[in-house]
Amino acid sequence: MRKSIVWSAVAGLGLSLGLLTAPASAAGLAGGGAGGVGGVAVSGPVSPEARQVIDHLPEMRAQADAVRERLGLPDNPVRDALLNAIDPTQYECSSATPPVLSAILPDVASMTIDQLTALLTIVIYDVPLMDALYFPQQGPFTFGARGEFTHTVNKTFKDLKGFWDIPSQDLELVPAHGRIMLDAERDYRVFTVLYGANPAQSRFSADLIARELRSPVLGWGDLPIFSFNAFAAPGGEDVPGYGKSHRRIAYGDGVLDGFAKVGLSDVAPSAILSHEFGHQVQFSDELMRPELPAPEASRWAELEADAFSAYFLTHARGESMNWKRVHDFGQMFYQLGDCGFTSAGHHGTPNQRMRSALWAAGLASSLQPRGHILPSRTFNDLFTAQYPQLIAPDATT
Repeated sequence: MRKSIVWSAVAGLGLSLGLLTAPASAAGLAGGGAGGVGGVAVSGPVSPEARQVIDHLPEMRAQADAVRERLGLPDNPVRDALLNAIDPTQYECSSATPPVLSAILPDVASMTIDQLTALLTIVIYDVPLMDALYFPQQGPFTFGARGEFTHTVNKTFKDLKGFWDIPSQDLELVPAHGRIMLDAERDYRVFTVLYGANPAQSRFSADLIARELRSPVLGWGDLPIFSFNAFAAPGGEDVPGYGKSHRRIAYGDGVLDGFAKVGLSDVAPSAILSHEFGHQVQFSDELMRPELPAPEASRWAELEADAFSAYFLTHARGESMNWKRVHDFGQMFYQLGDCGFTSAGHHGTPNQRMRSALWAAGLASSLQPRGHILPSRTFNDLFTAQYPQLIAPDATT
């Protein structure tokens, strides 16, 4: 199962906020004096629920990482450190925060310790996405916190199913809404069923989240950071009490709303969805490369999904988008790529991602006849032949 396209970005955002560093102990916060959560200095009273969560954060994080590794979900950036499959000295990477991440940074200065603890717990467990991927979902579905992307997303999904030659009748597209976390029972279900967390501790966490999200500071659950994610899952996972998981794409409100904040609402909804659909093509055609070391296998999967996406977006029988807008989106989206060369979730550097998209767009415009759509396996063969050039060292110094 592939890694989330944006989880590494969310994890990086958490680090930039100080949310994913070692948490402060509850003892240091007793009495409601000044303290910190994950390195963020705040002051104010600490509820019993927050104190319980803070006390157990290290074990919660360890358990969450173990479950994610089993499911193939968002990665632990220090895992597989010895699999240094890519030489980081030969590639160009920026340490700057991508504009879209800057646009969704929450105002942590105005948060209480309880609110920060709830925020940290949500980031660790990725609650909205996990709920969307593995539990029954009831429609009709809307996309975006206010539903404003529903038409575009549904149309693109229909177009993708008609464009690529894979069986897609059973493929589901579902939203990941942050507001579902206002229901403590859904939070509790994620913690206990998916992560196998301690029921008593899960009750503290679930009640804390549901209570603290009911505030304008945390957007009643709809802050983009809570659902700044999208993920393609092949299905077939055993979910205790619910049977096998479905073949799905889960699309977070936050990633749609985040790119709208930076002026890319005309291209981002289709571009991100077509990337995720590219992973479904890989699942159906068995194009993943499990024989490769983890970082390289992930890079292969992500760069090919970028290529599938760009081909569809610019093809005359796909979205027929202007390359300049696709490029504008890519310049920002591919900053969500990374230089985590030893990480099992490595997505490829921003330059590699843009290079893959540019190659695929060129393919869409150059092949004759113009209306011909390459079979997905033929596209894969061409990508495989081009791959050494796509990942060639690109640093200028």
